[in-house]
Amino acid sequence: MIPSRPVGGRYVVLDGLGAGAMGPVWRAQDKLTGKLVVVRELRLTGRPGTVDHTRFRDALLRQARIIGALADPGLLAVQDVLHADGVDLLVTEYAEGIRLSDHVSSGGPLSADDGLELARGLLGTLDRAHGRGLVHGGVRPEAIMLAEDGRIAFSDTGLASALAALGRGDTGLPDYGFTAPERRAGGPPTAAGDLWSFGSTLLRTSALEPPLADVVDRLRAEDPAARPTAAEALEELAEAGERRRTWFGFRRA
Repeated sequence: MIPSRPVGGRYVVLDGLGAGAMGPVWRAQDKLTGKLVVVRELRLTGRPGTVDHTRFRDALLRQARIIGALADPGLLAVQDVLHADGVDLLVTEYAEGIRLSDHVSSGGPLSADDGLELARGLLGTLDRAHGRGLVHGGVRPEAIMLAEDGRIAFSDTGLASALAALGRGDTGLPDYGFTAPERRAGGPPTAAGDLWSFGSTLLRTSALEPPLADVVDRLRAEDPAARPTAAEALEELAEAGERRRTWFGFRRA
């Protein structure tokens, strides 16, 4: 993409935000609303035909409708799905902040208290999403935004499910050790897989203390049936009591 060039007749690209799960990510402005948005390039591997692109976008739209109906603060809202210059594009809301992966790279693991708060917030989001049949499919530190206003939210929600609609046997997304064993073996994205990935994310990004350390061990069980649901994991964390957030801003990488 070329900065200052309109995309889809509506979004003016401003600058790059780095690499995403399936291609470059751009900050843009919506000409209709004046709001900042994120435009993600979704480049299908192999030699996808017109039918593949159409099926992929239709699947993304189905995921977007569920996200919109949930209106959960833990999910970045999807604003548009379009095709321009031979590339599928996903337009989502823009949250000023930093990815969890970048925060940890620059400042080290989250404290035990911050890790606990992040776990509670996003387990609640996963519980509500799974209750509506929405599977993230690519939970990892790069897909978690830490906003400057204190909001914590998933990005890339539903990409893996949209890719699965094409009948692909692999995840279609980077692994980096955060993909559940059954998914690496060719299985479909599932709620249990999300929880294994979330447990692995917490293990790699947070200082763990009981009860969170015990919950993470259970989330990462090899057998999907042995993993707690998001609601069960939240119940286990309830005994930790209320704790105060200790971060007041995020260092940018």
